[in-house]
Amino acid sequence: MENPKVRIEKFDGTYFGFWKIQIEDCLYQNNLHEPLSGEKPETMKQEIWNLKNRKALGLICLTLSRNVAFNIVKKTTTVGLLTALVNMYEKPSAINKLDSTGYRTVFGRSS
Repeated sequence: MENPKVRIEKFDGTYFGFWKIQIEDCLYQNNLHEPLSGEKPETMKQEIWNLKNRKALGLICLTLSRNVAFNIVKKTTTVGLLTALVNMYEKPSAINKLDSTGYRTVFGRSS
């Protein structure tokens, strides 16, 4: 089965919820979802973890507009980048207020 090219519109600060769903799905399709948890699996070598984190970070940055990317340029981890974006752009809701322990809970999945 071929992996079709996925096109994600650059996130410009609007429709964050929709962009967040798309980027999560894209990370899973590319087997780059582990860095969403912020915790390296015990069985994974550190070099592999670092590479996956960097690839996920790069993939996410490629989907950000220049104005949004400017605000997160110093983030060096996937979870740090996404947490910063959630804090800047996600509108408060009852679900988000219940558990603010990190980005994992924003997607509602454990990686």
